Amino acid sequence: MKFYIKHTIALCLLVFLGFAGMTQDIINEDFLDNIESNAAGLWSDAPPAFAVIKTPEKYNSESAVILGFKRNVSIDKKSRMGFLSKGERSLYFVENVRFRIKLNDNNSVGTYSTIYFRYGDKQDGFSAKVIKADGTIQNVSLNEAVEVESTSNMPEFFKSFFDQQRDRQNWYYKVAINDLEPGDILEYVANTRSKIDVSRQGYIEFSPQYEVCTKNYPILYNQISIETDNNSSFKSLSKNGAPDFIKENTSESGLYRFVFTDRERGVEKDVNFISPYQVYPFVKFQVIFSNRDNVKGSLMGEKGEIKAGFTKQELSKKAWEDYVKVGDTYYNSYSTVQNLVNEMWAGLKKQGAKEWSEKEYINKVYYRIRNFIVNQNSYWDDKMVAYLFGSLLYQKDIKSELIISISNSIGNINDILFDSEVRYLCKVGDKYFFNCTDFSNPEDLVESLLGSTAYIIREPGKGGIQAIEEIKLPSTAMDDNVSVLTANASLNIEKSLVTVSRISAYKGLAKTREIPTALKYIPYMLNDYKYYGGEGPTEKMKPAQEEEYYNAVKALKDNFKAAKPDFVKGQLESEFGKKVEYKNFTINTDGRSSKENELNFTEEFIVHDMVRKAGKKILVNIPGLIGSQLSIKKEERDQRKYDINVSLPRVIKWVINFKIPEGYTAEGLQELNVTKENETALFSCVAEEKEGKIILNIKKAYKKMWMPKSDWADLLQVVDTAYNSSFKYILLKPKN
Repeated sequence: MKFYIKHTIALCLLVFLGFAGMTQDIINEDFLDNIESNAAGLWSDAPPAFAVIKTPEKYNSESAVILGFKRNVSIDKKSRMGFLSKGERSLYFVENVRFRIKLNDNNSVGTYSTIYFRYGDKQDGFSAKVIKADGTIQNVSLNEAVEVESTSNMPEFFKSFFDQQRDRQNWYYKVAINDLEPGDILEYVANTRSKIDVSRQGYIEFSPQYEVCTKNYPILYNQISIETDNNSSFKSLSKNGAPDFIKENTSESGLYRFVFTDRERGVEKDVNFISPYQVYPFVKFQVIFSNRDNVKGSLMGEKGEIKAGFTKQELSKKAWEDYVKVGDTYYNSYSTVQNLVNEMWAGLKKQGAKEWSEKEYINKVYYRIRNFIVNQNSYWDDKMVAYLFGSLLYQKDIKSELIISISNSIGNINDILFDSEVRYLCKVGDKYFFNCTDFSNPEDLVESLLGSTAYIIREPGKGGIQAIEEIKLPSTAMDDNVSVLTANASLNIEKSLVTVSRISAYKGLAKTREIPTALKYIPYMLNDYKYYGGEGPTEKMKPAQEEEYYNAVKALKDNFKAAKPDFVKGQLESEFGKKVEYKNFTINTDGRSSKENELNFTEEFIVHDMVRKAGKKILVNIPGLIGSQLSIKKEERDQRKYDINVSLPRVIKWVINFKIPEGYTAEGLQELNVTKENETALFSCVAEEKEGKIILNIKKAYKKMWMPKSDWADLLQVVDTAYNSSFKYILLKPKN
């Protein structure tokens, strides 16, 4: 029991408060002696793309143009690259990179005035230079480089492909370039070397890579080459017009090279209401290392060849094989998943599970699994949760079916190339049960799987024949996903501030989107056991243990209470695009129960910059209380290239009650009334004065998830109406 106390409270603190930031350290001088010399040889390899200085005239108005980006990755288990590996225990991967960009304005200069590099191995190298407009070459000094605390926001051009495999062995640094100017060309070369001990695993799936051809700037040359040995297989699939990887000959036996080359790719102008992997040209690829034949599965392919896809039968067979193996895997360092199933079933039986109705049992099983996940430091994958859920239903002879699918943001089920793309869920009767989050309820839909094609798969029968049934997962309508925000507002005339008390209510997938933010720094995890009728953490504690528990809970709540105001303030300022003063935040219902599945909370705050004065007259931007609205840039207004994806059909309603200050009358309400509706969307505002208040009833709706590009003009009309309405004012005039 003592372990449970420490684990739960410590975990909550880690998950919700995070670790303290690491201090930035100046790069070690010993590193500087090696890093530039290690990269020096890469400058001698000068492909024609990296001699280009002048860019096509059609890109003159672009902020920058990427002249070239070339990456070569070698994966080899042997010592041919100069490493000594006794018994061939280590897998080495070496990445050489060259990048060249012309900066045309101050925006791109600001973006690239800081550059990044990795130094995690004594053979890593990096060197950068700036070519000025007059041809002068300036080397970039690394003397003032500092350690990077987080790589999450690092531009893709500086990050090694395969660092995901190295866990704590990543070391990145950054250095500022102080004298960059428009017209400069920045170029760098880098090489990184890494190794993994494969003597035990015998099988490694390198993280799948998704290379979108379109970048933030036009790119004239983009090449990726992958070299593997005869223990590796390579998978690649190009979509939406992207070039394919091509197999090239190598001079050495047992080595294979696969090369992707893309040339002169402009910037996409359609950036709103887009699912990038559904429309933008991209290529996805993966390297899998295996030195044991018995671990090779159907999602690998043959050595030396490019595997570009899998049949329904291959995919379903592999998915089933992976699913049935889950029980023997360890979910922690000392117990298997099947042991967890047995423990959960034993606990549920003690609670009276054998007497529960089927619906009650299913719901409590779901909440029992959710409770376990709440107390973990990371989420479980779909496959493991589906196994737990299906196995626990089996204990009570409740039939469930296993379903596989793929995220609708990635592609169709016949585009699955990686194990990680396979999504698992369970079906009981006509109900669907997806993976748990900290906040989900049974039968909650998952936005990324709406309307996706899926397969019901079953255990192969005699002769290995497997029954596979193709289905469509449920979709949702706009009225299923509703947000209602009711605000009472008043004006402080002297200080020109608007005070707001707002109740926000969310249901459906609108709630799913909002709930992680709303419940941040809310200690919901402490009472989560109640949802499945479990024992409270203190029920079997001795007095000293109970005291320790409550002290830990108090510390957690105190930390949350201190952190919540700044977090809410930041969210509100992002919502309104203005300075906001936080006053209070209260959760009314957290939406984590099937019985009370609405998320409902109250915020109290003060908004700045919503008032203008003209003498004694006052203009108040009351419609601005709906928050910032989407603005479509000029270049995107021309003829739409791609079909439209609004992600989620939904309705948002605002009810704004603004108290008219004593001694004033309100004018301009009629100008606030507007309705724009068509088959794509709706925006309406109805304004009225009643009992000393201005009441605005505003509604915005996206009616369908997918729309043809021919509907762009109609959707644009509604989006523009919402944007323009948010800038309107009412006029307050003194009565005397």
